[in-house]
Amino acid sequence: MTTKKQAPVSHQILIQITDTHLMADPDSTFLNINPEESFHAVMQDIGLRYPDLDALVHTGDLAQEADPMTYSRYLTFMRLQQINFFHIPGNHDDLQRFPFKQALPIPTVIDLDPWYIVLLNSAVAGQVDGWIDQDQLQCLEPILEQYQDKYVILACHHHPIDMKSYWIDQHKLKNSPEILQVIAPYKNIKAVICGHVHQDSVNVWNNIQFLSTPSTCVQFKPRQTQFTLDQEAPGYRCLHLNSDGTFSTQIHRLVGPQSSIDQAISGY
Repeated sequence: MTTKKQAPVSHQILIQITDTHLMADPDSTFLNINPEESFHAVMQDIGLRYPDLDALVHTGDLAQEADPMTYSRYLTFMRLQQINFFHIPGNHDDLQRFPFKQALPIPTVIDLDPWYIVLLNSAVAGQVDGWIDQDQLQCLEPILEQYQDKYVILACHHHPIDMKSYWIDQHKLKNSPEILQVIAPYKNIKAVICGHVHQDSVNVWNNIQFLSTPSTCVQFKPRQTQFTLDQEAPGYRCLHLNSDGTFSTQIHRLVGPQSSIDQAISGY
């Protein structure tokens, strides 16, 4: 009796970076750290660990100072990496200047067949908290219908699930109940990735993993009532997307000496 060998499960690599908070002047500091230097250090680490990555997604707050030169410098640097890179805005970005890949309200969809990553804009001009507007939701539903036989990850800047930190949860994705209602019927949605909270977290709802990721610069201390910085190092997330619909994920942080964070800073 012969046994048919199972085909090996192949996988693709998706990298998430977030909250670079780049300044107009690359030599300027943000919360006592140079965000340009830490961003470049993170990208160097990614290049060493994952030279064959399939796509990289930046989940917002690309700029702290949303000057045209900030965005231009970022794009120039990323193009030199010779990788597939994508980005969505955060609350610190300028929506008029942000280099969208796809004009709003149509979400950008990254094709990593059988995985599809859908990028949603949760940034609202002049607001810290997030909102995904009706125009985007109307575009999202046909996309989810189209890819029902594939595996889907959603990405946005603001966190839909509470972090148990009162100060940052005031500025979450404010219409998350509506978003959850839209995605609930789709059992092929495997994860929602976000930034904004400058920390690693994992929450599960409806068998969907909600993942937040460390900033490439400063970190926020988890489960705090008031704004509190953390001494954790800059980092990023890697997701290994398997062809059978499963995935694994891990956080990498920079090692070695880091800039000292001023714990007396009370906001940003």
